[in-house]
Amino acid sequence: MYTRLKRVLFGEPLPTHQEHHERLNIPLALAVFASDALSSTAYATEEILIALAASAYIAQANFLSLPVAAAIAILMAIVVISYRQVIRAYPQSGGAYIVSKENLGKMPCLIAGSALLLDYILTVSVSTSAGVAAIVSTGWVPVSGRVPLALFFILFITLLNLRGVRESGKVIAVPVYAFIGTMLTLIAVGLWRAFSGLPPVETTAGMTPVPTETAMDIVINLSLILVLLKAFSHGCAALTGIEAISIGVKAFKEPTAVNANRTMVIMACLLGSIFLGLTYLAFAFQIHPMHNETVISQIARAVFGSSPLYFAVQIFTTIFLVLAANTAFSGFPRLATILASDGFLPRQLMNLGDRLVFSNGIIVLGLASGSLIWLYHADTHSLIPLYAVGVFLSFTLAQTGMVVYHKRHPGESSTLGMLINGAGAFTTGSVTLLLAFEKFFEGAWIILVAIPTLVIIFLKIYHHYQSVGRQLALPPTGGHCPVPIEHTVLVLVSSLNRGTIPALEYASTISNRVEAVHVELNAAATENLRKQWADWGCGVPLVVLQSPYRSITEPLIDYIDQVESRYEHDIVTIIVPEFVTKKFWHNILHNQTAILIKTLLRFRRGKVVTSVRYYLEE
Repeated sequence: MYTRLKRVLFGEPLPTHQEHHERLNIPLALAVFASDALSSTAYATEEILIALAASAYIAQANFLSLPVAAAIAILMAIVVISYRQVIRAYPQSGGAYIVSKENLGKMPCLIAGSALLLDYILTVSVSTSAGVAAIVSTGWVPVSGRVPLALFFILFITLLNLRGVRESGKVIAVPVYAFIGTMLTLIAVGLWRAFSGLPPVETTAGMTPVPTETAMDIVINLSLILVLLKAFSHGCAALTGIEAISIGVKAFKEPTAVNANRTMVIMACLLGSIFLGLTYLAFAFQIHPMHNETVISQIARAVFGSSPLYFAVQIFTTIFLVLAANTAFSGFPRLATILASDGFLPRQLMNLGDRLVFSNGIIVLGLASGSLIWLYHADTHSLIPLYAVGVFLSFTLAQTGMVVYHKRHPGESSTLGMLINGAGAFTTGSVTLLLAFEKFFEGAWIILVAIPTLVIIFLKIYHHYQSVGRQLALPPTGGHCPVPIEHTVLVLVSSLNRGTIPALEYASTISNRVEAVHVELNAAATENLRKQWADWGCGVPLVVLQSPYRSITEPLIDYIDQVESRYEHDIVTIIVPEFVTKKFWHNILHNQTAILIKTLLRFRRGKVVTSVRYYLEE
């Protein structure tokens, strides 16, 4: 039943040799890897306006958002150009982690890896929460339904990604391009209305008339600079997801690096156009953030009114925001696999599933992001402060590593590359410090604590694998031929039945020292066992252990230790007879004593535990 259900949900397994067929062309790759970055346009402008509206310059918030958005667009261009250098230098995937590992050392690469993993978890949580917020803005879903709906969306996108990279890419491609089309249409029509001097089609409580005091009357002072920096730090959420393409280069069709860089340029152009366009429309129509309606919803009302085009914007935005989490589901498992191959994460994360995806990483990401949704009540504005610090930290490490790379590989383009990446490192490093300062008490301290905690976990896992490798390694010279080992066999007997006889027969074939051991809990049952033993005991002596406190495990463990002390160079084999029920739910109707005994003996040296199973029919 499990196998049939798995096939229905995830499809038939794919052979390994088809892995290259699962690689993505540019249109599909744009949908898979750029959806995270593009989705940030749905809330980046709103985050800028929220920061400005909370200041003394609330009347000029819309005007001040324009220079902030322009500064973010310039930073976006610097980061994109820098990451194109990363893709050219490291086409084997890995992004900031690989660059830091190769050029800066172990600790910087672990910091980059932990920052990126946290970023991917937050990507899913923020994107899903923003999608739910778009639905709530329409009034179709009450605010109280945000968390269950967000968790449902995460479950859906998790199952979708478990079906395979191409499968998920085909599913999300339509809503991704529908979102891009509706946003560009919204911006084009909105700009036409704004430049034509036409009033908003429909106003909401979030729209206010242009203030009589013009923005040009603002005096540049220290308080204004601090407000602009705060708004800038909030708006930097627009840059999240840019690094995903550099981590997933191997997922592209050949030539991988060329296709990845082309996708990066297309993504940057779309991202900058939509972000700047929406920010200008918010200024043109004097839109301010509201508690129960998103800024995009207000812009769409101003441009389209309550027409079908408004609802198309909301529907495609919602679907896109939910499916934008697909970028994280593509990047997180790949990065986790690279970390696991280096020994910093459990090796199970390296396993390819039936559908040629890293299933364990996908499941871990789904559980982690769902936990954040539950903890933060699917509130986008509560999650955003946790979001950008780790992103810009990884940006900075990647660009710093590339500066070192260009020094080690001098050539015709090394000087220009060094300047580009040096400017990128300085800029993103400055923004990282700004974000850490501005958002520290809003929740960024959690990330600043989580990153070193993850690094410690990575190192603990690494040291464990190193220790295991040293202990299991064969000596460099000489050999060892196995010799027969004497051992005593104990067959655990609770009662005499059809499942006991095969265990006794098996024990007699592997050793001449065999004993049956019974722990007495009921005197009448023990006496009945003694009477039957003469006929059915297969000549094996029966040892009855007394248990005045009605415990099975304590007298049994004590007796096993006694048997072990009788002989030198001896191994004690414990045979546990078990019957296997036809249906899995039948197990709850029986005592699981065998499981308890095997668990206890697992951690005791010199013991071999063997199960001899008897299969029951219906």
